[in-house]
Amino acid sequence: MRSAEEIHKIFLDNNITGYRLEKDLGISQVGADKFLNGDTKKPFKKTLELYNSYIDNDFKAPGYSKSEGKIIDVNELPVKDVYVIPIKGKGGLEQAYYDDLALNKLNIEKLSIKKPSSNGSKWFKIEVEGVSMDDSTNDYDGSKYSLAEGDWAYCRSIPRIHWRDKLHINSVKVFCFFHNTRGIIFKKVKSHNTETGELLLCSLNKNKKEYPDFTINVAECSYICNVIKVLSEF
Repeated sequence: MRSAEEIHKIFLDNNITGYRLEKDLGISQVGADKFLNGDTKKPFKKTLELYNSYIDNDFKAPGYSKSEGKIIDVNELPVKDVYVIPIKGKGGLEQAYYDDLALNKLNIEKLSIKKPSSNGSKWFKIEVEGVSMDDSTNDYDGSKYSLAEGDWAYCRSIPRIHWRDKLHINSVKVFCFFHNTRGIIFKKVKSHNTETGELLLCSLNKNKKEYPDFTINVAECSYICNVIKVLSEF
C-alpha cells in the first residue's frame, strides 16, 4: 500500500482537488483539503486504503465498472430514505423509545444503493459519540472497522425475524444497537446465544478497564443494524 507521502504526490501531480475527492468518494472536503495541504500528519489507515483504491481505479468514482468500462447510471440504482441522527438528536429518540413519530421528525437524506436491501429495512446515518470503538493509538492508525468520535456511520436495520439466529456475527464486524435503556451503541458481537437471544458485546478500544464487555438481549432493542459504511473527517 502506498504511503501518505506517495498518495499526496500522486494527487498533486494529477491535479486532484478536495472538491473532487468529496464528489467521487463521499468524504468531507474539509478533511480532503487538509490532507492535500499537508495539514494531516497521520491519516487514518482506512482513509489511506480508500485513497489507494481510488488511485488503482484510475481516479474513478466507486460507481465505475472496469469490467464493463462504463459508469453505472445512479438513476437506475434503488434509492433509500436515510434518517440522519446527530449526537445532539439521540436523546429525544431514546426517550421516545425510537418510535416512528420521533424518527419522522429527523432530517432525511436520499441514498442510492447498489443492491436492494431487505423489505422493511430502515437506513440511518448516525454520528459516532465517544471512543469505545476507536482502536487507534499513538503508534497505530486504527483498523478499517475503527469508529472515531465525529465519524458518521451508515447503518441498515436487520429484520427482526433474523435476530434470534441469523445475525452473522462472524462476517459483520460492527453492529449498531438501538437499545431501550443504554441508547444507541456501536459494538462488536463476541458471542450470541441463539436460544436465549443474549449477546456478549465488546469494544474495539483496547482499554478494557474503561470499556469492559457486557451482555444485552435482542429483546431489549428496537433496532439492530449492520454498519455498512463510515465517513470520517480525515
